Amino acid sequence: MSNILDYLQWRGDLPLTAAPFCGVDGLILSQLSMLRWENALAPDQTATPRELLEPMKRQPVSVGFTTDNDLKLLTLAAGSERFGTLPLADYVHDLDEAAEMQFAALTLRLPDGTGFVSFRGTDSSLVGWKEDCNMAFSKPAPAQEAARAYLQRVAANFPGGVRVGGHSKGGNLAMYAAATADEATRARVLAVYNNDGPGLSDRMDAQALYERITGRLHSYVPQGSIVGMLLSHPDEYIVVKSRSVGIMQHDPYSWQVLGPDFVRVPALNRDSARFDATFRKWLAGVDEADRAVLIDTVFNVFSATRSRNFGREFWAGLARNPGAVLAAIQGVDPADRKRIARMLGDLGAMAIKGQ
Repeated sequence: MSNILDYLQWRGDLPLTAAPFCGVDGLILSQLSMLRWENALAPDQTATPRELLEPMKRQPVSVGFTTDNDLKLLTLAAGSERFGTLPLADYVHDLDEAAEMQFAALTLRLPDGTGFVSFRGTDSSLVGWKEDCNMAFSKPAPAQEAARAYLQRVAANFPGGVRVGGHSKGGNLAMYAAATADEATRARVLAVYNNDGPGLSDRMDAQALYERITGRLHSYVPQGSIVGMLLSHPDEYIVVKSRSVGIMQHDPYSWQVLGPDFVRVPALNRDSARFDATFRKWLAGVDEADRAVLIDTVFNVFSATRSRNFGREFWAGLARNPGAVLAAIQGVDPADRKRIARMLGDLGAMAIKGQ
């Protein structure tokens, strides 16, 4: 079955001037921001994927879990007529543990004079995952504010307008930035591509924000979506067939492509739909104080491993420091431990009952 890599091999010889931009293109350009461009592209530099391919081959390629495929994606995109000569610029990368922020973005100039703003999804850093959890609050996460500022800054360079996109957290950032940008910027937004990104917080009046980009939001989720069902997701979304199972359907390289479009299925599978209903009902009953306690406790346990990411270092740290992990749990205030147990128990009970 075909995926975005096959799409590039089959459709890569068609420039964007010959075949119009589509949702599959949006996923490809969204995924490009997952690459580590730090040592190959300066913030004030402009270069094409074709020019950057060799320098990037010498760098750690990805910050996610798709390293091999990301390198293949870059190689195929660089060699294609469709994307190989698109100017890539305005790359920014900011990892701030103190501010609990993981943010990266880049912009590509398309042949028609429009731009595509690509926001990076969650990487393997603990701070990146902590920030994802912080998106459940009413206060915008630092990466969301950075995304809005970035979009407002670069959109002015494209009189013809901009498309905005991302995968996973990058999809959330794309929606938030487009919906909360100033009116002049929002008027320039042609389309928003959310690829299995978590929704906006229910504490932010998410539906009102979605209305600001209605008609321009293209939201894609695999049939077994979990991440894309978190928080208040868009009411309308396209369900894509994935060749993986469970949470691994979040991997964009598992999404199936036929011709110029994704292979679509009528609805989410039963497990995904059940998770959506259960989690949203549970979250609606948890106030911000309880959310903060749960998130901080979980990440105190993670921090006890002395690891900064979820890679090999994390698991090695877990093996080396079981006492520290246990101490992190025992160090939680007894009242907070009861609240956490109650919250998780409520979620488990809802899931068992299928409510």
